[in-house]
Amino acid sequence: MKRSTTDSRRRARRARPVPAAVFALAVLPALLIACSSRKGGFAYTGRMDVDPIILSAQASGVIDSLPVKEGDAVRRGEVLGQINTDRLQAQRREQEAQLAELDVRKSAAEAQIRQAEAQLRFTQDTLAKTERLLAEGGATRQRRDELATQATVGEQNLAALQSNIKLIAAQEDALGAGIDLTDIAIRDARIVSPINGIILDKFHYQGELAAMGTPLLELADLEELTVEIYVPLAALGSVKIGEAATVSVEGISQRFAGRVIWIASEAEFTPKTILTQETQTTLVYGVKIRVPNPDGILKIGMPVEVGL
Repeated sequence: MKRSTTDSRRRARRARPVPAAVFALAVLPALLIACSSRKGGFAYTGRMDVDPIILSAQASGVIDSLPVKEGDAVRRGEVLGQINTDRLQAQRREQEAQLAELDVRKSAAEAQIRQAEAQLRFTQDTLAKTERLLAEGGATRQRRDELATQATVGEQNLAALQSNIKLIAAQEDALGAGIDLTDIAIRDARIVSPINGIILDKFHYQGELAAMGTPLLELADLEELTVEIYVPLAALGSVKIGEAATVSVEGISQRFAGRVIWIASEAEFTPKTILTQETQTTLVYGVKIRVPNPDGILKIGMPVEVGL
């Protein structure tokens, strides 16, 4: 009777359902093997994407022109639009007039310096002669003292004029720097493409007011696209930065060569639950692959299969 009870308990233990964690650990290798490629790697699905560039206004004002449209191809250095610069142009003309005025003042100060130098030399020569005559009794001490005072005053006047020249030169430098800043502001009023690419979106139009930093256009270089895939924790160890990848598109016989450029440092959960023994099998890591697209065959949003 005792032996019969023991056998019943053993049969009950064998009949218990398998825990979810154990089942998941058993199924995951099977899934990875199922998506294994012929080269021994794994295939993942994803969508083609691109890193867009937002062109923003670097100057404030009314948009004079922004003729480009969504889908237009643009070249690096191409002017895509223009913000009104009437105020800046007027400011520059005013600065140029101030610079011309300083130039006139500088010329006048230099003439005064030449005159003061000549007068000082004459006074100093006269003083030297008077001192010789004074030693011989041919001049008075009073006359010598008057000339000495005139020479001292002339030296001080010359020093003041030379200081004035330095002040004018400093003002010219400051005004020149201001003109440079105005030129930069005028240059920044042009919207210039930093890359060869395609206009993806247009946020503002001619006649609208744009503040500095206002997004105007979104563009991207379609000669290189990226695709992000999610690799399970169990397969992450075989994925390395710089590793070659093969990208294929349904309906296109051509295969595209890519390369791993980024691997997430933190895992994501599917579903996003508290990390427990049961959910460790759902850990996935984002991986980005860069794919050259010189012929423009690949498009943004295109579903692809990535082989690693």
